[in-house]
Amino acid sequence: MRVVILEERLCECLNRAKAAHRAWSVRRVSSRLSPALRVEFRHRELRAESCPSRTHPRSVKAPASVNMVETSTEAGTVKIPASFRRLVARRTGNSFRDVAEVEEISTPKLEAGQVLVQIIYAGVNGGCETFRARGEFAFAKNKEKDLFGLGAEGVGIVAALGAGVDKLQVGQAVTTAGANAFAEYVVASGDSCYPVREATGEAVAVSLSGLTAAGALEVKGEMKEGDTVLVTAAAGATGSFGVQLAKLAGCHVVATVGSPEKAAIVKELGADRIINYHEEDVAQVLSEEYPERIDIAYEGVGGRLRDAVVDNLAPGGRLLAVGYISDYPHTKTSNSQNGTSVSSQPSSSGQHHENGNGKAGRLSSRLPPPHELMWQAQTLNFEGRTLYGNVWPTDPKRLQAAKDNLFKRYYSGQIRALVDHTKKFHGVEQVCDAIDFMLSGKALGKVVVDMRRQS
Repeated sequence: MRVVILEERLCECLNRAKAAHRAWSVRRVSSRLSPALRVEFRHRELRAESCPSRTHPRSVKAPASVNMVETSTEAGTVKIPASFRRLVARRTGNSFRDVAEVEEISTPKLEAGQVLVQIIYAGVNGGCETFRARGEFAFAKNKEKDLFGLGAEGVGIVAALGAGVDKLQVGQAVTTAGANAFAEYVVASGDSCYPVREATGEAVAVSLSGLTAAGALEVKGEMKEGDTVLVTAAAGATGSFGVQLAKLAGCHVVATVGSPEKAAIVKELGADRIINYHEEDVAQVLSEEYPERIDIAYEGVGGRLRDAVVDNLAPGGRLLAVGYISDYPHTKTSNSQNGTSVSSQPSSSGQHHENGNGKAGRLSSRLPPPHELMWQAQTLNFEGRTLYGNVWPTDPKRLQAAKDNLFKRYYSGQIRALVDHTKKFHGVEQVCDAIDFMLSGKALGKVVVDMRRQS
């Protein structure tokens, strides 16, 4: 695989040379690689890796057109491309953009139990994709791989069925999880596909971001009527579902946001008390306005905001950790320069504190860092309060029931899927831009990419 990568980089250099009208033959040079030339291009490779990140993912092979193959099925004749493009990585790096490559592959033959799905929209989870690209935590084995796929959330149309798949039909809209979703097509297990009414960005938002909220709050957190529920990043992909589900359950909902625009949206979703952490001190608001404290916290920000939430949990309260975006690698530089926002500062876990009454020993000072709590899937009990690093229900039947019920409420209009429409992203070439936008904190709801090739 190392030789393959080297030859691909050599081809790039030769193509650039040809464009500059240098007088050599690409074919001739490629067929006469000497050890010395390989060393030279290895030096170029190392220099390239030290340069600033690419603006767009590198294209391994860019097709001029798409050849379609007609396949006869019981549902009729379906046109399937002879090849398609997808986004992959051949190494780990500092960021998603550093490692992402556009690759064209021949459409594979399906094995028993598999389906070919044309991806219409791919969902963006900037945190997971960052750690996937870096080969960290749950994705540590990526450092040992010669190639790994990118993207895990998609919705599309079934294009072909492998033997033994009898619960799906060609032309049916489905969501997929765990496949190479940043692609024009994916081969997925038929069992992993979930039928939906339409292949929309909203459907992909419900399927994972919504399910995360439902599984965490309703199953793991055992949310009940009358609870005071706090949702951080409330205008985000999963936080927006958390607000709505808590309100439907008859809870008092406190929501934190970072802008007036997000506050307005969260108000529409039903939040009772909205805290803009750039304008108000979260810890002060909670301690003064909620003396009986918070029953459940659906927390995805981390940093000092998590500390403030933990220190205001009621006895018997539960914190459901679904992320820690303020501590993700992309925020390290900005965090060190920004002392104005409670959420933009690193967590003070493990440090000695005094509470508002001048007494030492705040609960947050005894907690592990957010990444340890989440990636080690810890469940911690402190003074009658429980912190969950793994919010997914362990019973697959309960999780499936939560998903079915979630989509029923979505279809009935009881909840809405908040998808960001301020920016449009199209095709494999713009996935990196979508990742960066999601991580910027400017998105309103779920960020999705239209994976259909533009004409």
